Amino acid sequence: MASKQDKPEASTGRWLVVLVILLGVAAYTGLSLVDAATETRQLYKRLSLIQLQHDKLLEEQSRLNLERSSISSLQKVEEAALAELDMQFPGRVRGVDVD
Repeated sequence: MASKQDKPEASTGRWLVVLVILLGVAAYTGLSLVDAATETRQLYKRLSLIQLQHDKLLEEQSRLNLERSSISSLQKVEEAALAELDMQFPGRVRGVDVD
């Protein structure tokens, strides 16, 4: 009869081991989820900073393209003035007195 009493205690011990293992797995899963959420937040923050930098670079590119086109148009005006109108830069510039 003593062997019948040992079986319920052994069964309880097995259930306790299973419960501890399940709790460990649940804790590990929870910590992994928290870690993944933290990493996701950090990546979104980094993405926001990169998008801001991208927007600033696009703005600068637009400004530089506008500047390049204005310089190009000034060069075309200068070339036309020299070639078609035979205009030249004055050798000496004098001020005009207004009386």
